[in-house]
Amino acid sequence: MTEGVCISCGKCCVATEMILSEQDIRLILDRTNSCKTKDEFTFINPEGLHQLKNIDGHCFFFDITSNKCKIYELRPQGCRFYPLIYDSLRKKCILDQECPYPRVLYQDFTQIKANCKSLRRFLKNQINIPL
Repeated sequence: MTEGVCISCGKCCVATEMILSEQDIRLILDRTNSCKTKDEFTFINPEGLHQLKNIDGHCFFFDITSNKCKIYELRPQGCRFYPLIYDSLRKKCILDQECPYPRVLYQDFTQIKANCKSLRRFLKNQINIPL
Protein backbone atom coordinates (compact mmCIF):
# COMPACT_ATOMS: atom_id res chain seq x y z
CA MET A 1 0.00 0.00 0.00
CA THR A 2 0.96 3.61 -0.49
CA GLU A 3 1.12 4.83 3.11
CA GLY A 4 1.75 8.55 2.46
CA VAL A 5 -1.59 9.11 0.76
CA CYS A 6 -3.44 7.76 3.76
CA ILE A 7 -1.72 10.10 6.18
CA SER A 8 -2.83 13.19 4.27
CA CYS A 9 -6.56 12.57 3.96
CA GLY A 10 -8.29 11.67 7.23
CA LYS A 11 -11.70 11.11 5.65
CA CYS A 12 -11.88 7.59 7.09
CA CYS A 13 -11.50 9.09 10.58
CA VAL A 14 -14.78 11.00 10.29
CA ALA A 15 -17.83 9.19 11.71
CA THR A 16 -15.79 6.02 12.07
CA GLU A 17 -17.35 2.70 13.06
CA MET A 18 -14.01 0.99 13.63
CA ILE A 19 -14.16 -2.26 15.59
CA LEU A 20 -11.24 -2.94 17.95
CA SER A 21 -9.67 -6.21 19.00
CA GLU A 22 -8.41 -6.80 22.52
CA GLN A 23 -4.92 -6.68 21.03
CA ASP A 24 -5.63 -3.23 19.52
CA ILE A 25 -6.86 -1.98 22.88
CA ARG A 26 -3.90 -3.38 24.83
CA LEU A 27 -1.42 -1.88 22.37
CA ILE A 28 -2.99 1.57 22.68
CA LEU A 29 -3.11 1.39 26.48
CA ASP A 30 0.42 0.00 26.83
CA ARG A 31 2.15 2.33 24.39
CA THR A 32 0.42 5.69 24.81
CA ASN A 33 0.06 8.01 27.76
CA SER A 34 -3.12 9.55 26.42
CA CYS A 35 -5.53 6.95 27.85
CA LYS A 36 -5.58 5.10 31.15
CA THR A 37 -8.62 2.88 30.46
CA LYS A 38 -10.29 1.49 27.36
CA ASP A 39 -13.53 3.24 28.33
CA GLU A 40 -11.91 6.55 27.41
CA PHE A 41 -11.69 5.66 23.71
CA THR A 42 -14.03 2.67 23.22
CA PHE A 43 -17.62 1.70 23.80
CA ILE A 44 -19.54 -1.54 23.42
CA ASN A 45 -21.67 -1.37 20.28
CA PRO A 46 -25.08 -3.09 19.87
CA GLU A 47 -23.34 -6.24 18.56
CA GLY A 48 -21.31 -6.45 21.78
CA LEU A 49 -18.01 -5.44 20.16
CA HIS A 50 -15.53 -2.77 21.22
CA GLN A 51 -15.77 0.19 18.88
CA LEU A 52 -13.74 3.40 18.68
CA LYS A 53 -15.52 6.43 20.10
CA ASN A 54 -16.26 9.44 17.95
CA ILE A 55 -15.74 12.89 19.44
CA ASP A 56 -17.45 15.77 17.63
CA GLY A 57 -18.01 13.51 14.62
CA HIS A 58 -14.50 12.10 14.25
CA CYS A 59 -12.35 9.33 15.72
CA PHE A 60 -11.18 9.86 19.29
CA PHE A 61 -7.56 9.82 18.06
CA PHE A 62 -8.00 12.12 15.06
CA ASP A 63 -6.34 15.53 15.36
CA ILE A 64 -8.52 17.96 13.41
CA THR A 65 -5.81 20.64 13.47
CA SER A 66 -3.20 18.53 11.66
CA ASN A 67 -5.73 16.26 9.91
CA LYS A 68 -3.71 13.25 11.13
CA CYS A 69 -4.06 10.31 13.48
CA LYS A 70 -2.49 10.92 16.89
CA ILE A 71 -1.56 7.23 17.17
CA TYR A 72 -0.83 6.43 13.52
CA GLU A 73 2.02 4.03 14.31
CA LEU A 74 -0.24 2.22 16.81
CA ARG A 75 -3.49 2.52 14.84
CA PRO A 76 -5.92 -0.41 15.09
CA GLN A 77 -5.65 -3.30 12.67
CA GLY A 78 -8.91 -2.34 10.96
CA CYS A 79 -7.45 1.09 10.17
CA ARG A 80 -4.44 -0.64 8.64
CA PHE A 81 -6.66 -2.70 6.30
CA TYR A 82 -8.78 0.28 5.27
CA PRO A 83 -10.15 1.03 2.69
CA LEU A 84 -10.52 -2.74 2.43
CA ILE A 85 -13.56 -3.67 4.49
CA TYR A 86 -15.67 -6.79 4.94
CA ASP A 87 -19.25 -6.48 3.72
CA SER A 88 -21.14 -8.87 5.99
CA LEU A 89 -24.32 -8.76 3.88
CA ARG A 90 -22.53 -9.76 0.68
CA LYS A 91 -20.02 -11.89 2.61
CA LYS A 92 -17.00 -10.53 0.79
CA CYS A 93 -14.26 -7.94 1.02
CA ILE A 94 -14.81 -4.68 -0.82
CA LEU A 95 -13.04 -1.36 -1.18
CA ASP A 96 -14.97 1.30 0.71
CA GLN A 97 -16.14 3.84 -1.85
CA GLU A 98 -16.08 6.61 0.76
CA CYS A 99 -12.29 6.50 0.55
CA PRO A 100 -11.10 8.94 -2.13
CA TYR A 101 -8.00 6.82 -2.87
CA PRO A 102 -9.02 3.13 -2.84
CA ARG A 103 -7.17 2.24 -6.06
CA VAL A 104 -4.06 4.10 -4.97
CA LEU A 105 -3.91 2.18 -1.71
CA TYR A 106 -4.86 -1.17 -3.28
CA GLN A 107 -3.50 -1.19 -6.81
CA ASP A 108 -4.15 -4.73 -7.99
CA PHE A 109 -6.43 -7.69 -7.42
CA THR A 110 -3.63 -9.90 -6.06
CA GLN A 111 -3.00 -7.39 -3.27
CA ILE A 112 -6.73 -7.10 -2.51
CA LYS A 113 -7.08 -10.90 -2.39
CA ALA A 114 -4.10 -11.35 -0.05
CA ASN A 115 -5.25 -8.60 2.30
CA CYS A 116 -8.83 -9.88 2.21
CA LYS A 117 -7.57 -13.24 3.46
CA SER A 118 -5.75 -11.46 6.31
CA LEU A 119 -8.80 -9.30 7.07
CA ARG A 120 -11.08 -12.34 7.26
CA ARG A 121 -8.58 -14.12 9.55
CA PHE A 122 -8.40 -11.02 11.77
CA LEU A 123 -12.20 -10.76 12.02
CA LYS A 124 -12.59 -14.46 12.77
CA ASN A 125 -9.68 -14.93 15.20
CA GLN A 126 -9.33 -11.58 16.97
CA ILE A 127 -12.83 -10.10 16.81
CA ASN A 128 -14.65 -13.47 16.97
CA ILE A 129 -16.95 -12.69 14.07
CA PRO A 130 -18.14 -15.87 12.36
CA LEU A 131 -17.68 -15.56 8.60
